[in-house]
Amino acid sequence: MQIFWHGYTSVRIESKNGEAASTLVTDPFENETSIRFPRTIEADLLVLSHQDRKRFNVGAVQGAPFIISDPGEYEAKGVFVRGIQDSLVEEGRERPVIYRITTEDMTLAFLGHIARKPTDAELEEMERIDILLLPVGGGDGLDAKTANELITLIEPRIVIPLGFAIPGLKQHLGSIDEFCKQLGVCKREHMNRLKIQKKDLPAEDTLVAVLDRA
Repeated sequence: MQIFWHGYTSVRIESKNGEAASTLVTDPFENETSIRFPRTIEADLLVLSHQDRKRFNVGAVQGAPFIISDPGEYEAKGVFVRGIQDSLVEEGRERPVIYRITTEDMTLAFLGHIARKPTDAELEEMERIDILLLPVGGGDGLDAKTANELITLIEPRIVIPLGFAIPGLKQHLGSIDEFCKQLGVCKREHMNRLKIQKKDLPAEDTLVAVLDRA
């Protein structure tokens, strides 16, 4: 599996299950945000972390992706996606969705546009997570303090921080350094992509994989 970060909460996950190769993309953003979403990305699955699809630059993703923006269970090309949303939380008719994604015998949790701590019901769906992708810089997503609390609760083997400050953003977001300060013990590596197999997952300390924008 390879994971790339495009900015904000947009990632690209390339994986293969048997003979079926797939590309999953999350949360494509509008170019008005001051950084541009790549023009050449093609996806098989497009996962949106809010039910309001108008929040995202869906048309920028090439191909004919299967779009997921609602709670429920989905499968395409050997990738299993579960959209999670506590029906008891009142956040208006269109609400954020968090996701549990299983591919290549690894389980990922993706928290894109949620800005609060998940409820107990939502956290029950987040057990045994190998890779946790979550915003850490505030704004429309989790801030560093809440992200740190979640990492402690979920205990993933790898954390990929999203939604933090990078050069050129109009929106004010917290820095990756501020997040690591909240985390305390921060075993941190910078890389242009995360290339990982199940056998290579850390056995003990959680790794913070800080991805450069692709």
